[in-house]
This record gives sequence, C-alpha cells and structure tokens, in this order.
Amino acid sequence: MDSAAFHEEIDSFFDSAPPLKDSAKITDKLNQFIQFDSPSGEVRGRRVVCVTSGGTTVPLEQRCVRYIDNFSSGNRGAASTEGTCQPYCRSLPEDPLLECFELADDFNFQGYWVMSNISVRQSHSEAVKGAIRDHH
Repeated sequence: MDSAAFHEEIDSFFDSAPPLKDSAKITDKLNQFIQFDSPSGEVRGRRVVCVTSGGTTVPLEQRCVRYIDNFSSGNRGAASTEGTCQPYCRSLPEDPLLECFELADDFNFQGYWVMSNISVRQSHSEAVKGAIRDHH
C-alpha cells in the first residue's frame, strides 16, 4: 500500500468514527493540565507527558484476542501507567505524596542540611503502610 492510499484509509477510518463525546470539555481539561504543570504556561524546556487510557471498541489488532468484540475498559492501561510513573501512589490518599511525610531534627552541619529523621504523619500512616504492604 502506497503512502497516499495509507493516509486515505486512515482518514476514512476517522471520518467514519462517531464524534468524540465532550471533545471541548476534554480539550479544556488537557489545556488546564498543561497550564497547571507549567507555571509559565509554556512547555518549552520541560518535558510534560499526558498518557491517556480508556476503553476501545475498534478492531486495533490483526489477530484479535477478544473474539466476541474488541472491547476494553482501559483499566489495565491506567494501572500500568500509574505503576510506572509513581509506584505506591494508587493506594495513597489524594494529597501529594510528600504530604504523607515530615522531617524532624534537621540541622545544618558545615553548610549541609542533615535529616536525622523522616517520619510518616500519623494522619497518613495506615495508607502508607497499606501501600508498602501491597507493593511487596
């Protein structure tokens, strides 16, 4: 298949697909994510990755593993991405990870900060224990 025919087939596929539900809302959320993660509103010089995961109902495989249809809920992709990006965090509270911990007994020694104790905040102790237990 030559390049023009290949691109024509791709265009035909997307033209025949139903329109994306809530595309304006999705575009807005993606733009908010980029703005939030980039204080200057620009992503130049800083790598930002947006991984999407969701269900599929289209024949993506040449040799389909699902025989009735090719439906996927997207849960495996989401779990895989979360586990790769930041292990343990799926089990932790919605608060940022570092909110679970506190520093104690810090002191400056010859220009270097020495942290003699990092502890889990009591309010997050059960969630952190569970995340570590589930990981091992």
